Amino acid sequence: MDIHKPKPWRGWREFLKEYLIIVIGVLTALSAEQAAETVHEHRIANEARESVRAEVRENLWWLERREKTQPCTRQQMAELGDVLAKARHGRPYPVPRQLQRVYHAKLTSLRWEANAQAGRASLFSPQEQQSLGNMYYTTEQYGRAQDVEEEVWSKLDAIDGLDHLTPQEVDQFATLLAQARFQSGQVDLNIMRAHQWALALRLKGENPNVLEVPVSSVMTVSCPSISAIPVGAPGGVVH
Repeated sequence: MDIHKPKPWRGWREFLKEYLIIVIGVLTALSAEQAAETVHEHRIANEARESVRAEVRENLWWLERREKTQPCTRQQMAELGDVLAKARHGRPYPVPRQLQRVYHAKLTSLRWEANAQAGRASLFSPQEQQSLGNMYYTTEQYGRAQDVEEEVWSKLDAIDGLDHLTPQEVDQFATLLAQARFQSGQVDLNIMRAHQWALALRLKGENPNVLEVPVSSVMTVSCPSISAIPVGAPGGVVH
């Protein structure tokens, strides 16, 4: 059996030629692999971006609805303040009836957290990461204010139907009302900031969930006086 021995190099020129062929082949393979990886990362980034931006749009939709009910909340707080002021000075006051709870905005951050933990959010531009981080920090702060606010209003409900208030009760309800006003201010502040970040991200409120969106896309709010609602009648209903 004949065994062919490797041919010796005939010179540096032939060696360099073979070397360049190998190097070019390796670089071509690496470039193709890098291109494929870049395309894959681009696709992953786009999917993650759309998922997170959709979540932000839904959060904005809820915040916009809460914003529209804020005049009713402020009116109710003003009327309660008037009731307590009159009761404190022993003057007749309209009996509060059926206080309306503040509108609950259902905010989520599940998609943002999932993409951040998986490292997909790191594929966004630094500016986009900063804007999204600020947006979610703002909605988190809003959520905290909303939780405290709802607890305060659940305690203020105890004034419903009371036609006589002791000085101690007046003080207790006045403290709760002050807390409600402070948290309402926090709500206003965070809604304003959310609008600012939405502008930076070029996003508007939108909710694709047909079970949460009413037939009419136009939201109307009625703000009946807390002392003008007969017992058993609905009031302050959001349509």
